[in-house]
Amino acid sequence: MAQTKQQKELLVLAALVAIAGIVWYAYFGKGSAARAGGAAGGAYTPINAQDYTQIITGLKETQTAEYKSVGRNIFVMGPIPVEGPKAAEVKPPYPNQGPHPDPPPPPADLPMVFFGYGMLPAGGPRQAFLKDANGDDVHIVSEGDLLLNHIRILHIGNEKLDFEDINTGQKGSKTLEAPPAA
Repeated sequence: MAQTKQQKELLVLAALVAIAGIVWYAYFGKGSAARAGGAAGGAYTPINAQDYTQIITGLKETQTAEYKSVGRNIFVMGPIPVEGPKAAEVKPPYPNQGPHPDPPPPPADLPMVFFGYGMLPAGGPRQAFLKDANGDDVHIVSEGDLLLNHIRILHIGNEKLDFEDINTGQKGSKTLEAPPAA
């Protein structure tokens, strides 16, 4: 006897409903008392609980404790610095003999007064105005110019003039000096 498509679908649906019922019963049908007890069939045994009075008194003691520093910064990771006995300074039996290295050359010096700066063409190179120490001659120099045959002007700023002595390689700077008040 040939079954129709609709009858086959009803048989499959009934089988699926039966499987769902079995799964539901396996998980939920036994009752909550059996699951909550843990071990099925065994007698109930109470938990072996401690006496918590000692723990509570210990907590009360720690709450009333005061912090006493031992000299360590708790915010810096690492060991406490230990100060040991200071080593006595060892004096060599003989002073250093032999050739000594030459002392470093003195810093570069510009024997002029830096009293101003400006730009002759608008947007052109910046130029500095320097006056001799005796106050007679005024020199106008730009960055990169050579002054007194051994001083190269490196940078002309708003507040200072940077230069280099090309003989020694030493660098120096002069600050802008305001003219004396009249």
